[in-house]
Amino acid sequence: MADRFDFEQQIMQCWRVTEDIKDISEGIIEDNLTLEEATSILVGLRQMYELKFNKLWDCFEDVHMKLVRDNAMITGECNALRQQLLEATDVPFIKAPKEKKAKK
Repeated sequence: MADRFDFEQQIMQCWRVTEDIKDISEGIIEDNLTLEEATSILVGLRQMYELKFNKLWDCFEDVHMKLVRDNAMITGECNALRQQLLEATDVPFIKAPKEKKAKK
């Protein structure tokens, strides 16, 4: 499972697209590439970055879902501790969280 550091690395790899475009444009001008050659390079670049961005999205989902699971676990633990405090003490200022009303 990916973590936030993997996610950061994926973002940095995708950011490379700007340098790749610059390199291609310089190659077209300096090497006098034909339209067919330039098109072939650009199609390949598009396909490569489609793969990279899909990989980045998968990494994002892994990291996001881990945060969601961790948050749910922490919330559950806090609620359990709050309930234990309510049952073990007569302290009036410790109140159970209000239930959120369902939106219609």
